[in-house]
Amino acid sequence: MSAQKILIVEDDDATQKGLTMLLRGDGFHVSSAPDAIAAMVSVRRINPDLVILDLGLPAGDGFSLLESIKAHRPYDPIPTIVLTGRDRKSNEQRATTAGAVAFFQKPADHEELLWTIRRHIGQKRATLKKVLIIEDDPDTQKGLATLLKAEGFVANFASDGATALSVASREEPDVILLDLGLPAGDGFIVLDRLKRHPTLNSVPVIVVSARDAEANRPKALQAGADAYFQKPADFEALLKAVRSALGED
Repeated sequence: MSAQKILIVEDDDATQKGLTMLLRGDGFHVSSAPDAIAAMVSVRRINPDLVILDLGLPAGDGFSLLESIKAHRPYDPIPTIVLTGRDRKSNEQRATTAGAVAFFQKPADHEELLWTIRRHIGQKRATLKKVLIIEDDPDTQKGLATLLKAEGFVANFASDGATALSVASREEPDVILLDLGLPAGDGFIVLDRLKRHPTLNSVPVIVVSARDAEANRPKALQAGADAYFQKPADFEALLKAVRSALGED
């Protein structure tokens, strides 16, 4: 099932990026528009399942845009949540009258915002794919997890070779990112054990290592890895490899 579509209409770049990361991390497909004109083009093009709308916009007031969004599908209006820095007392009733299903004043509580989105968009979201990151460097763990969550994946961790298989068995990941230089067990040993495991042997493994690719890529691929990246890995290429391993490309 494909992810449901949310359009963010917001001219502040930092707010737009923060919301995008939050929503992609919860499994939604996210598009954005910086002004009222671009917003209506996007509404017609992608027909979103829900719109998050700022009121203070270039090229058209948010209230006028709210009415246009409602008119786009008059018999089955697109749920629109207002998220604005404007005063609640003087704007909430007007927004509700114009068709908003909810009103949030910036900065919004993320959990409350997500709960409201789910309530109005339903529970038909795609099941999130799980990525297990077997990596002992905390900064690399955090960086990969942040990027993967922003793309709609769930990230779990194992920090050494000794616990890698037990964590993999518990979490049942859809794909594994594996470092080769690990405490308590070399990455090649972990890869061999994964490929011999009765329930984990079919899980795609992508090696992400600081070791020389020319010397180690052939050995890793022969041992069963689906791809090999040398650190620092290009994230777009790594993401493409993850999606390809999951059959999503």
